[in-house]
Amino acid sequence: MSETKVLYDYQAFTMQTHGGVSRCFMELYKHLPESVKAQIAIKESDNVYIRDIEGVKPAHDRYNKFVCPHNFWGKGHLHLWYDKLTHGGYYPNYNKTYSIELLRKGDFDVFHPTFFSDYFLPYLNGKPFVLTIHDMIPELYPQYFARDDIQIVMKKKLAPLASAIISVSENTKKDIIRILGIPDNKVHVIYHGCSFPQVRVEDSSFCVSERYVLYVGDRFFRYKNFDLLVRYIASFIHRHKEVKVVCTGKPFTRKELEMFKRYKVQEHFVHFWVSSDEEFFLLYHRAMCFVYPSEYEGFGIPILEAYKADCPVLLNNASCFPEIAGDAAVYFDMTTRESDFVEKLEYIYSLSREEREKLLGHQKDRLTLYSWERSAQQIADIYTGLSS
Repeated sequence: MSETKVLYDYQAFTMQTHGGVSRCFMELYKHLPESVKAQIAIKESDNVYIRDIEGVKPAHDRYNKFVCPHNFWGKGHLHLWYDKLTHGGYYPNYNKTYSIELLRKGDFDVFHPTFFSDYFLPYLNGKPFVLTIHDMIPELYPQYFARDDIQIVMKKKLAPLASAIISVSENTKKDIIRILGIPDNKVHVIYHGCSFPQVRVEDSSFCVSERYVLYVGDRFFRYKNFDLLVRYIASFIHRHKEVKVVCTGKPFTRKELEMFKRYKVQEHFVHFWVSSDEEFFLLYHRAMCFVYPSEYEGFGIPILEAYKADCPVLLNNASCFPEIAGDAAVYFDMTTRESDFVEKLEYIYSLSREEREKLLGHQKDRLTLYSWERSAQQIADIYTGLSS
């Protein structure tokens, strides 16, 4: 079988130090079959997932070594001036220069940008490119994004030009087809895998002592339904005063603290700063359940994380969640007017050991549907088809 050469670019790895987009690309890169030879066009990055790639240096390495290894007055301005003369600006442009260099060289069969800049179009020379669209949130919730947001503008431009589009769920595929007008046969659904490590729980002293419900990730956007979660869970907490709600992500804002106080649950919402995947695993594992009230997600990686950590999953019956979780979750309906969320949370709260183990068994079975090896093979098949 002939070898297919794929070139990924730098974008996601300079935008993020952590995050789902860059992690997804790195997992696919690491799990590609031997029939695909892939290269990432990047020279320097602070992204944690790319640390082990040969030849990639920390993003600020050049700055630290510039003139001398010590900081001095004016070093930043001097380095910026030097960078503009030699590489056209900050380190992302340094990586962009390298990416363009490899594009011009042309030693690849398929190009796969990791975000939505169109800088690469003049350098493809007729070769195909694949575009990954993780969600259509900016298009569905434009009130949270600028009109000229790169995702909104460039998806519309690049999607019709791409030889193939990768979607992370059937639900997202439907939105891509409906909103961007892309033909069905051009959009390929490839699910995520689960990157969580397997942690020996008995060897760890890490714990949150109280019984708690776990909320993971961003809370700012209204479609995340965090405000509704607080409103509905308050009555449950007033009946079960030993239960806490542990939230990860950014610390609580003043507005959130005022909301907790208004619903008289200020002592029950706890922010927890997670420093590693191992801590995240244990936070899931020791939770009464993980709750995902969002009304829209592209895929919902935390569902797989909770499955891996043997944490019961409580999901809003919306978006891609039924597609991803199947029968291995407890679902609720949530609107501003009414919700059966508390009823379903009471159900999880009162599960016997046998009932809980049965639910976790369904989750383990469901998790077998998702693996980075399978995802990488599926995308490799697309690359090979485009290069032949």
